[in-house]
Amino acid sequence: MVEFLYPYSFLLLVFLILFFRKNIELQINPKLIANKTNIKFKKYILALSYIFLVIALARPVTDKKEINTHINLKKVALALDISKSMLAEDVYPNRLTFAKHKMEQFIDKFNGEIAIMAFSDTAFLISPYTSNKETLKYLLKNIDTSYITSTGTDFENLIKTVKKMGYTDLVVFSDGGDVKKLNTMGINLYVLLIGNKPSPIRLQNGSLLSKNGKIVMVNINKNILKYAKFGEIASNSDKDIKKLISQNFTQVENNKKITVYKELFIYPLAFGVMLLFFGFYSVPRKIAPFLLLFTIQAKAGMLDWYYINQAKEAYNSGNYQQSYNLYSKIDNDFAKFDAANSMYKLKNYKKALELYKSIKDKKLKEKSLYNMGNCFAKSGEIDKAIKAYEEALKIDPKDKEAKYNLDLLKKHQKNKKQNKSKNNKQNKKKNKKQKQNKNNSNQKSNNKHQAKANKNNKKDNQQAQNQNKENRQNKSKNNKKQMQNRLKNTKSQKQKKEIKPQVIKVKPQNSDVFNKVKSQTLMLPLSKGESKNEW
Repeated sequence: MVEFLYPYSFLLLVFLILFFRKNIELQINPKLIANKTNIKFKKYILALSYIFLVIALARPVTDKKEINTHINLKKVALALDISKSMLAEDVYPNRLTFAKHKMEQFIDKFNGEIAIMAFSDTAFLISPYTSNKETLKYLLKNIDTSYITSTGTDFENLIKTVKKMGYTDLVVFSDGGDVKKLNTMGINLYVLLIGNKPSPIRLQNGSLLSKNGKIVMVNINKNILKYAKFGEIASNSDKDIKKLISQNFTQVENNKKITVYKELFIYPLAFGVMLLFFGFYSVPRKIAPFLLLFTIQAKAGMLDWYYINQAKEAYNSGNYQQSYNLYSKIDNDFAKFDAANSMYKLKNYKKALELYKSIKDKKLKEKSLYNMGNCFAKSGEIDKAIKAYEEALKIDPKDKEAKYNLDLLKKHQKNKKQNKSKNNKQNKKKNKKQKQNKNNSNQKSNNKHQAKANKNNKKDNQQAQNQNKENRQNKSKNNKKQMQNRLKNTKSQKQKKEIKPQVIKVKPQNSDVFNKVKSQTLMLPLSKGESKNEW
């Protein structure tokens, strides 16, 4: 159903009486009319054009409905230290640039309104509270630090300025300056210390800051942490930012109903302007169809602003899928770029890369290449990310963010190669040691088997010796029985001979036999490891 937001605009139709009153004729300058046709017909065309313009002014809408929105009411001020000590290079590329990088991380992860300040010996406001993250990043990136002259950092002046502005939560990105005592005046102070060791200050001309012929070395001042509700030394990762937000900035939301609708005024406006053109000019019949086709295309293109506004609202509210759907309805490189950004926010890096690659506009090419580098880096394709950043820097060598990311990834690749080389060496040593241990274990196993075999051989020899001993003993018994039998025979023979009274001398013929038996019985060959005493 079509509704009109400004229905009182129809009162303007009263002026149509001027077109049709008999005593009033519409005066049209003949010079404005290309072909002198029926002036009365022109009058009707202009009247119809006027009606369409009034309808457009009444602002017709459709699909009117109310939706609930969640608005985060949390607010915080970020303060950047821009004193000379922030030019120290103990963190890459220097403390000031690193602090900006950490502030961008905070802006990305914080849902609420953010104000940005800068301070050294004085404090000043860069941006009041806003939820437009792109604007905050742009202002932060363009803080001009080329004219830094102050070497001091006045935290007390910063606190007083914040108090006057009515801010209650303040996150400071600083190296701590030379603060010893500080009155926070009821301000909730949160500090991220930038830096990690004493370092010289490199000035804009490339020279090092010196005093009395000696190079000035600046360290971080941890005294500031005593007065902060939260304080940490900033790290290369975003864990410190996540911790700061999760522990201290819980989301405070307010539910609010807003009315949304689809604007239709563009249609009567387009027809009104077209009829106004025909009212003053005559178009040849041959050109009229082409003009009508152009009008239809122009009408379609005139709706782009509506989709763009809706897409921006969806993007800023975090509804990236809806933002992508709306941007996809517009066929130009700028809309493709914003659609790719929506996909990037949804972590659909593959689709974002497709859109970034399809952009041909020279103004967006550098930004597209930079974002492609981010997509590749998020996907773990470091080599492709490095190549994308290098291509972006060819177009805009002054892009500090692209240079920062490029140097960071190259450093990561270098460390990765060193770690890989180190791991390979350790693995080689480990494999060599495992091989050596395996050989030693095999040698031990072989020795064990050999010892077992020797033991079995020894056991077999022992059994053989016992068998031989048993055989010898049996043989000795047999020999004794034979000797006893022989003695009995000799005894019986003597008795027979004694019957005769004759005495006969007998030679000891068996003495050799005794010797032989003794020899055969007791003289045994010795095996290895045995001694004569055992027998």
